[in-house]
Amino acid sequence: MIIFLSMYVLGVLGFLIHVWVVEKGLRTPKRMLELFLLYQIVFSLGMTSWLAFIGLTFMPEYIAIYMNWPACPFQQELANVNLAFGVLGLMSIWYRGDFWLATIVGFSIWILADGLHHIVQLVVDHNYSPGNLGVNLITDLVVPVVLLILLCLYRRCDEIELL
Repeated sequence: MIIFLSMYVLGVLGFLIHVWVVEKGLRTPKRMLELFLLYQIVFSLGMTSWLAFIGLTFMPEYIAIYMNWPACPFQQELANVNLAFGVLGLMSIWYRGDFWLATIVGFSIWILADGLHHIVQLVVDHNYSPGNLGVNLITDLVVPVVLLILLCLYRRCDEIELL
């Protein structure tokens, strides 16, 4: 799980380095919000999805044991969903606007539902495995909420400029 946590940290560090090195004259609140959101989309959504795709595709037995679930062919279908969001996260570097909206909303629905499923697994099946609790559960609930809040704030900046 440390590799996933490092993606969240890299998203923040990448943003700070970008602002410090490149953006000295362009530090408007809207630009800072846009950059922070972009780095969160790329790292917290895109790169973590790529990592999950790799794990589910090339280490399915390990992932199943870690989650305390039986290994099955459906893991590859979950890997494919992660691949799709990994691609969308990276494409967000070049596309903005409604592309970000669709990417974040789709990802958030999926990941929040996963978080709720972890809670159900805990309560109903007493699944206390590290893959069901801890980092997975916290990030499945926190990351989509943070992305949605940042997106709302960013889009609100656009509305304020239009007035």
